[in-house]
Amino acid sequence: MTVLGVDTSSRQRIVAVLASEDGALLRASVDAEGPVDRALPRMLQQLLIDDVTALVAVTGPGSYTGLRAGMAAALGIAHTRRMPLHTVGTLDVVAAGIEPHAGARTVAADAGRGAAYVAECMVVDRRCEAGAPQRVPADRLAGLKPVASIDKLAVDVLIAVDAAAALAASVRRALTMPAVSGSGLTATYID
Repeated sequence: MTVLGVDTSSRQRIVAVLASEDGALLRASVDAEGPVDRALPRMLQQLLIDDVTALVAVTGPGSYTGLRAGMAAALGIAHTRRMPLHTVGTLDVVAAGIEPHAGARTVAADAGRGAAYVAECMVVDRRCEAGAPQRVPADRLAGLKPVASIDKLAVDVLIAVDAAAALAASVRRALTMPAVSGSGLTATYID
């Protein structure tokens, strides 16, 4: 099974990956330059191959505009190709990208406007999983040690997480969750 993963939750980057069902990264495309409306279609075109059998989309927290674009693209692909669409949270992606023995018990993502999304991690079946996210002022991160993140954050000890590898690793957990229901979705073509 090959899974297409899409993460548009960050204001700093767009990530699309092809991953195996066990979370191995097969191919990746990361764009830190272009706006989501231009970069995402190009990235999906490069990665959307015939043997993709499922999709995983990141649901946030994160950039409202980015999340809408990513979810709309994933829903459209899933609907037209009749594939299941699974979801995963932003901080769950970060947690999937760290090793349980790395020492990070906190994961975080830049929330913009001087804030961060933060969650405590727990080790479950030798994997890190994020708890419930909270939005906090970014200066509250300074006292936390160590913090794992895909973003560059002002913390004392930052464990840098690779965005593409983390998204691929999160596929395993996302596939254990029920797929998003496609009932009621209809395609409308606008000339």
